[in-house]
Parts: sequence; structure tokens; C-alpha cells
Amino acid sequence: MRFTMVVLAMAAGALMAPAAPISFSQCPAVGADTSGCELLITVTGVNGSGAATSFSVATSSPDQGPYDGVEDTLIGITNAASGALKSIFLFAGTGGDIFGFDGDGACFSGYSPGPTAAECGTSTQNPTGYGSEQNTQGQTLPVTFTVGGACGSGDVDCGTVLINGSTGLATGSSTWFDLEGAITGQQLAGTPEPGSLMLLGSGLAGLAFFARKRRAARSN
Repeated sequence: MRFTMVVLAMAAGALMAPAAPISFSQCPAVGADTSGCELLITVTGVNGSGAATSFSVATSSPDQGPYDGVEDTLIGITNAASGALKSIFLFAGTGGDIFGFDGDGACFSGYSPGPTAAECGTSTQNPTGYGSEQNTQGQTLPVTFTVGGACGSGDVDCGTVLINGSTGLATGSSTWFDLEGAITGQQLAGTPEPGSLMLLGSGLAGLAFFARKRRAARSN
């Protein structure tokens, strides 16, 4: 009886033990995110143009949330594909506004801790303040953005993260950036192919057009 109780107590203790912490040092510590990245994107496939075709997203544990405590998410990216990574298209859902940069990115000077001046680069190199110029290992791997695209020109719900110009991010290398919103890993992991998103947009526009025609016909 005593042995059974000991075994049950050990099992209960194992179930109650907290999960091992998970931190991502691919990002510098910024504001409330003292353990680095909130999310880590691992790219596992790229096409001939260096665009990501498959990736997974992991979340830090304990979950740090936005680095400003409200609406900005610190994101690391690692290239585990066999070719150089030059871009990745991201979409976190309609109304996500993840590329609606509003001037308080990680490279805004108001965060402590915050990235170094070298990691951020100049305002010319990093005009939004949400990209980066160097990774945490001191490699120059500039990150910039193209907003909209498959969502429509200037639509801040989606965009493309551009990495290291024409060279791309080498296999095994990583860098970092940040986006607007309290983004979850599930949101980014559900990013559709850009072509699928364009087809969806065209279909919705078509439905809206026919709905207007039907209303006009009824009013006549």
C-alpha cells in the first residue's frame, strides 16, 4: 500500500512539474521580451527564387507576449532549408495589420533592454525601425519589408520579409525582425500561399460585384 502511494505521488509530481523553458537567442532582448524572440520561424523549404515555401513557428515558454507589453511581436528566423532564403511571405489574418508599422518598433530608442545600434542599423538601412541590420552574432544580414502584394497594394494585413538583399540568408544562419500586433505562432503558421490569397481576394471581389448587381436589379 505504501509503495503504491509513493508511486502515485511520484507520478503526480511528474505531471505537475513545469515545462522546461524555451528561449530563442536569435533575437536581442527587447523590452518585456528579456529572453529574446517571442516567436521563432524555422524555414524548411525555399524555391528557386529563394522564397520560403514551407516553415514552422515556435513560441517561447513561458510565453513573453509583445515586447512593448501591448502590440509588437519580436520574431526570429532561421534557415533550415538547403538553399539561401531571400524572402518569406507572411499573413496573420484579415484585420491583423501586422505590417502597419507605427513608429515604435524594436529599434525605437525607448526600450530597455534593447538592441544595439549596430543590430538596428541607420534610419536609411532600417527606415521602419522594425527590420534589423545585424543578427545577434554580429553578421550583417539586413531585413527589410514589402507591404501588401498578394493582399493588394499597400494592404498592411500581409507583406514580404526580405532578407540580406540579393545574397539571402545562408543555410544554418538566423536573423530577426518584429511586426505589429500580439501575433501568435498559429496565426503565422497558417499563412497561405500568395497565389491562393490572390485567388481568394479575386473571388470575394467577384461575389461583391454580383451582390451589387443583384441589389441594383431589385431596385429597378
